[in-house]
Order: sequence, then C-alpha cells, then structure tokens
Amino acid sequence: MKEPINVLLIEDNPGDVRLVETVLNESQEPKINLFVVDNLARGLKYIAAESIQVVLLDLNLPDSQGIQTFQKTHKFAMKLPIVVMSIISDKELIYQAMKEGAHDYVIKGQIQHDGIIRAIRYAIWSYHKREE
Repeated sequence: MKEPINVLLIEDNPGDVRLVETVLNESQEPKINLFVVDNLARGLKYIAAESIQVVLLDLNLPDSQGIQTFQKTHKFAMKLPIVVMSIISDKELIYQAMKEGAHDYVIKGQIQHDGIIRAIRYAIWSYHKREE
C-alpha cells in the first residue's frame, strides 16, 4: 500500500470542513491524512512545523482575503503544491491564483470525491513535474 498523503486544509467554514472531511475519509486509495486549521496564520505555522504534501486553501479567511491569501501562502510554502478553493462567482480570482502558481482548484459547493482526489493527485504530480 502506498504511503498516506498529508493534506492541510486551511478553511474557516465548518460546513465546508465537514464536506471535505467526509469526501476524503471515503478515500481508500490514496489514504489521506487530513489536518485542518481555520485561518492563514495557523496554516503557515502548521506548514512550518509539520510534514505536509499538499495544501487545500480557501481564498477568503478571517485573517486574509482574496489573491493575497494565495500569494502569502505561496511565498511562505513555495515547496508545496497548493489547491485553491473558492466559490464559483470567484472564478477570476481562481484563474489569477492559477497564473501565479496554484497547482489546481476546487469550486466550493461542487466538491465530490473524484474531483478533490484528482485535484490533490494532480497538484502533487504537477509540482514534481515543475521541479524536474
């Protein structure tokens, strides 16, 4: 069996956290270890202290909003793939984050098992391809 993937979810909405937890807990392959924090400051501290392989990042948090959320995270954690999460009406924001280095995105309200697992796997794969 493959090693589990350590995923950090930076999300302040309890409903969205529960949805992501439910979807990822259903995953048999790959096994996901999910860690959750509710603001960017805690997320950055967690990244510094733990062995994380991918970040799921809400772009609108209590202590950071919009593209600045991605920019701060990316600058701090350049060695980690980041999957941005936002609502469908923020598509321009998502595309801007992708242009600036996000590895993939997930639309809140459309989170499904195959989509989020695909985003996590693709983010890790594309990160390693960029490093080659």
